[in-house]
Amino acid sequence: MAFQPLEKLHRLHDGYRKVIRLGRGELLLLQEEGRVHIVSNQCTHMNAPLHNGTVTQGYLRCPLHGLEFSLDSGEPRVSGCMQALQVYRPVYEGNTIGIDVPDGDSGRPY
Repeated sequence: MAFQPLEKLHRLHDGYRKVIRLGRGELLLLQEEGRVHIVSNQCTHMNAPLHNGTVTQGYLRCPLHGLEFSLDSGEPRVSGCMQALQVYRPVYEGNTIGIDVPDGDSGRPY
């Protein structure tokens, strides 16, 4: 695994959002209620970008159709309606937050 840096820790604050292009996909790094989350920036329903979605009670709401996903598990609020959102575990290295990516696998949409 290789550490992929995403942002400096001093830049994070509640309400922070950043879209990161990685491989063939995009990640959304956000902080809400003091917690950092890293998720796929693509709704599993119709591939809409999620970076403009609202967050309420730990759920990210897709701005296109209103579907909600848990920021902790990626599971949709309405069970069985669609595929879960991809969630990534934040990794801290010094004053930087990032994710671990498989070695030699930079072409995947993490």
